[in-house]
Amino acid sequence: MKKRVLAILAAAAMAATTFTVPVFAEEEEPVTLTYWGWDSNYYQPVIDAYMESHPNVKIEATATEWGDMLTKAQQALASGSELPTIIPMDITLIGNWKKMGITENLLDYGLDTSKYNPALIEAATDDEGKVIGLFENVCPAGIAYKRDLAKEYFGTDDPEELAEMFSSYDAYVEKGKEVAEKSDGEVFLFHSGQAVAEWLYFASDIANVTDDTINMTDKMTDVMGKLVELRDAGAVDSYQNGTAEANATYADDKHIFYPCPDWALTYYIEGNDPEGSGNWGLIKAPVGYSHGGTAMGISSSATEEQKEAAYDFITWAISSEEGATVAKDKAGYITQDTSIATDEFCKRSDEEFFGGQDISSSISIAAPSPFDNDIVSVRNDVAQQLMNDTEMTLDDAVKAAVEELGQLVTDDTVTIK
Repeated sequence: MKKRVLAILAAAAMAATTFTVPVFAEEEEPVTLTYWGWDSNYYQPVIDAYMESHPNVKIEATATEWGDMLTKAQQALASGSELPTIIPMDITLIGNWKKMGITENLLDYGLDTSKYNPALIEAATDDEGKVIGLFENVCPAGIAYKRDLAKEYFGTDDPEELAEMFSSYDAYVEKGKEVAEKSDGEVFLFHSGQAVAEWLYFASDIANVTDDTINMTDKMTDVMGKLVELRDAGAVDSYQNGTAEANATYADDKHIFYPCPDWALTYYIEGNDPEGSGNWGLIKAPVGYSHGGTAMGISSSATEEQKEAAYDFITWAISSEEGATVAKDKAGYITQDTSIATDEFCKRSDEEFFGGQDISSSISIAAPSPFDNDIVSVRNDVAQQLMNDTEMTLDDAVKAAVEELGQLVTDDTVTIK
């Protein structure tokens, strides 16, 4: 009897022990990660989905304007305050982030670069061979168009026929003249000189920087030269890109084409012309190009536990079927993980909005530099000057661009020519 009582007590003790282990695990505090970002349409659904399947991790996101991201991080460093665990880095500024040296080398965490887009891996790799971030998506770009206006002014709304018709920059100039004449100057190919300059800038094969020289004259001659031709042909309207007035043109009947990276299909076209389903199409630009892209990196100031969790989140968001699907369905982002981004996966769920057309396209990516943000700022300013002053010449524009950049870039080791 005594032995039986002891056996029962032992079994009860074992049961109590096995019961308390999972209870203890459930009560453990989750590791908390912080995230600063400007693209809540992407990061919030991805974060929510990750936390749902990873209850041991809590991610706190703080909305931060794109233009404030780098400055906010610099101010945090200067004041000794905390940086976010996960740092989104726009491709235009990634050269600056490399110089700051505040992010982990993802190779140290076992990142297999072979399955990612090589151009994007190269863009995120610093001079010492460290991969400072992983880009959330590829950003192929083309030219979006309104089907009804295309049919009215070009006789077709078929994307293949239009791509053939607009296979060169000269074709845009000539057709721009025709549209201006036919509409008595009421209809334009493009709504904004800044938008056109943005397209031409990313499509240009002239490097921003060679060694210690910023090639501003050559770059702006290439970009602004084409913009001046289009302006003088009456092909470009003068809206300032990104303003409410400019965004309203997506739903009007006076502007035909819009330079369009893949993310703009959702954010700009569908967002500004919700009643336009079926009336939009997309053609390749004369030169394939990429516009945009954000790499997620890990702050070196984070704890080891946070770093490991952050790496797991980043690779889950980009390299798991679940994370990549959330990004595609919620934000229209296509993962750069080539093992996931098959032709079937890349088909967008919103193709009906674009007349049932396959709207995937190829990309080329320019090598980033630490001066890109200043160059882009000057590019936007000079492009608007050209549109506001139709007497401004290409020489005037290039001279203004070089002078303005000289005021922003104060590094004596760099030559601007």
